Amino acid sequence: MVKRFILQWHLSENCNLRCLHCYQEAHKPIQLKYEQLFDIYNQFKELLKNLKMKGHINITGGEPLCNPYLFKILDLIKEDQDLITFSILTNGTLITEDIAKKIKSYNPYYVQVSLEGGKKINDYVRGKGTYKKIAKGIVNLRKQDIFTSISFTATRLNYKEFPKVVKYARKYDVNNVWSDRYIPLGDSEDKELTLNYEQTRDYLSIMNKERTKLKKVKHNNTTISMYRALQFQMTNDFAYGCTAGDTLLTVMENGDLVPCRRMPIVVGNLFEKDMYNLYKDSKVLEGLRKKKVPDDCSNCEHAEMCHGGLKCLTYAIYKDLNHKDIGCDIS
Repeated sequence: MVKRFILQWHLSENCNLRCLHCYQEAHKPIQLKYEQLFDIYNQFKELLKNLKMKGHINITGGEPLCNPYLFKILDLIKEDQDLITFSILTNGTLITEDIAKKIKSYNPYYVQVSLEGGKKINDYVRGKGTYKKIAKGIVNLRKQDIFTSISFTATRLNYKEFPKVVKYARKYDVNNVWSDRYIPLGDSEDKELTLNYEQTRDYLSIMNKERTKLKKVKHNNTTISMYRALQFQMTNDFAYGCTAGDTLLTVMENGDLVPCRRMPIVVGNLFEKDMYNLYKDSKVLEGLRKKKVPDDCSNCEHAEMCHGGLKCLTYAIYKDLNHKDIGCDIS
């Protein structure tokens, strides 16, 4: 895929589930009108025009399939398919055969489905019966030959369940599995889900072992992506650098613009100032684009690419970015 400017777009917080680690839980219910969503879409096109880039939109929520305007937005993207590609980030429980066929007609780049571990842990986190419902959704997507990815959010509760997620992915012919660490957005109990240093190292090791094992399996269609913060320390691949605020922005369900959903620093609202001018004028986004290396990473050979690891986790813990990732083992 040609490098594109990525917009993660939370159409609304409407959802059919209430997950244990849901980032939306504290938000007041908001559903923008279609005309407002149309305005946001055109603002993104204007941003792309000014930056002379093509774009990609990750459509999410809440649950995007609960949004009454999802397919009207996909109609807009289809008209601009030479400029903008899209993916859908979903919990997977609402994807019937008919829905999968409809999504296929819009030619998605991929559909990402969330899974939290084996049946017991997944249903504890996402709700009773979701493990089986997710499987049905994945089967319907794969019947349409839609590239399907499983997203696994690693917490203290579930990170050792990663091998079960890989097994599930292979069973249902999922194309790809990827994972990143949970980011606490509150000040209390959700921090208890965050991996500490030792757990992070254990989690990354588990991921790499599964990835290595999978490469040796014949007739296997599932891959494991390990191109997220710090994962290069296990794979010896190129270091990952966060693109939030640079070639990645997120629009929240009320029109607030933030660098990333997991770095909730509001730089403005799109109904008060347009996306391109916020991108251009925001000191927060300008600072992120400078990719300043934290002081405690200054002597690291990977610093210019890694930029200190998972920036959103650093911000969540310290409320500033001048610290290295708590999971990093490089002194």
